[in-house]
Amino acid sequence: MPKLVVTSEEMKGRTFELFEDKVAVGRLPENHIRLEDKAISSHHAELHRKGEDYLVRDLNSTNGTRVNGQRVVEQRLMHGDTVSFGHLDLQYFSASKTSQQPLPEMSKKTVDLSGFSSGAITQKPATYKSVSPFQRRGRNTSKLVLQIAFFALGLVALVLLAVFITHIAGVQ
Repeated sequence: MPKLVVTSEEMKGRTFELFEDKVAVGRLPENHIRLEDKAISSHHAELHRKGEDYLVRDLNSTNGTRVNGQRVVEQRLMHGDTVSFGHLDLQYFSASKTSQQPLPEMSKKTVDLSGFSSGAITQKPATYKSVSPFQRRGRNTSKLVLQIAFFALGLVALVLLAVFITHIAGVQ
């Protein structure tokens, strides 16, 4: 039989057997599972039987319902899950103990690529903006002029050195 066992220190070890198709959780006495804690809403959540397991549904509670640390509105419980109502943690034990995590649903979005040929050249959209941390290397004319000037200066210095060496060699 499925059950919830409190793991928080305040009520540690308290066990709630789940046998109803719909189980109300909250602070008020009319709930099936009564959790007397100020962080628990009057009508905090509901558990609904789905096959051998349960589905937890938050009822717009003030402090929320979490499954394994993630806040949820509705979530199917799996064997071993930690369910938190307000500040109280309870561990869920399934009847089957072999409950499997359901596969994520496939996205039904499709893209029609029939208008494109395999070698087609496409242009980037007008709103395209690169997020690369490296800037595009374009032609920077001022940098190019500076490089040509240094090259020419180096060439002139080389010619002058050659003339000076030939002049010294001819004097001796």
